[in-house]
Amino acid sequence: MFRSKILEEPKSIIISRTDKIGDLVLSVPAISTVKKMYPKAKLYVLVRKYNMEVVKGFTFIDGVLAIDDYSKNELYKKLKQIKADIFIALYSDNQVLKLAWKSGAKYRVGPLSKPLSFLVYNYGIKQKRSESIKNEAEYNLDLVKHLNEELFNRQKITIDKLQYGRTNHNKALEFLNENNIYNYILIHPFSGGSTKNFTVDEYVRVIKGINYENKNLQIVVTSSLDDKAQAERIAKECSNVYVFITSSILELAAVIDKCKVYIGAGTGPSHIAGNLCKPSVCIYPNYPTLSPIRWGLYGNDERTTYIIPDRERKEKDYKDRTFDNITDNIINETVKAVMDKLNGQ
Repeated sequence: MFRSKILEEPKSIIISRTDKIGDLVLSVPAISTVKKMYPKAKLYVLVRKYNMEVVKGFTFIDGVLAIDDYSKNELYKKLKQIKADIFIALYSDNQVLKLAWKSGAKYRVGPLSKPLSFLVYNYGIKQKRSESIKNEAEYNLDLVKHLNEELFNRQKITIDKLQYGRTNHNKALEFLNENNIYNYILIHPFSGGSTKNFTVDEYVRVIKGINYENKNLQIVVTSSLDDKAQAERIAKECSNVYVFITSSILELAAVIDKCKVYIGAGTGPSHIAGNLCKPSVCIYPNYPTLSPIRWGLYGNDERTTYIIPDRERKEKDYKDRTFDNITDNIINETVKAVMDKLNGQ
């Protein structure tokens, strides 16, 4: 049979996850499980150029291709050269459908949703991810399980920590040592509009609440160069705040890994904190496709407190970047969660 015979010894496998940072972080358990199932197979991962760093340090991956590094024809040629037996699309759109087809892989696995997916994914499954009844990482693992359920069930699912390397480790240490920072809270207050979040002013309220509870506590606010002005405004309005402008994902991972508590919205940096098993306080909406049920910090729930401002009432607009009204109670709940994490609760 197909499942028990053909998929026992593939020579090469392509796994595609070509969307955002957090999505790729939540794909790591599925990617590593594929390698455990087929240790002799060459494993290649397709990503976007901007989040390539997330996976490039894993030794169980034999090659990483950024799909936006090549012209369309060049990319098709690269895929054919791999001679993949299996193509796994952990996320699917029209571009990924074309890549799966052009790869020449005999067995193509992916979520069956769009009409074309039923033609391209000859080993696809219906998932209905929009129902958001499980974590995105579990949806990814379900696709891997579909390859060979018996073989999948023999594996231990692990969350391999991001490998940020010595250079990024040293950059983080240099910043911390220069500013004499230790035992710090890290806040990443920016979400790029991918989910609802506190405003900058509301993060200022949270920090002032933390300052009130412990005036000596150090706080590092991280941001990209694009958000530098807003980050520096937070530092000016609060006490004991230091701004770290990150130039790469792994540089951010290094400074997150050294913090005592992480605070942020349900975006890529928060998933990095989850992957690194950091005590975390994360702001999420209650809307199903954006909620912690679907996008929580996989494997880190016991260390994470989710602040859900709209838990008791429905927001007017979930496309808006910020919540309608953050009350003092929500700010106080956030501050208390941070202090509880610091105290090991």
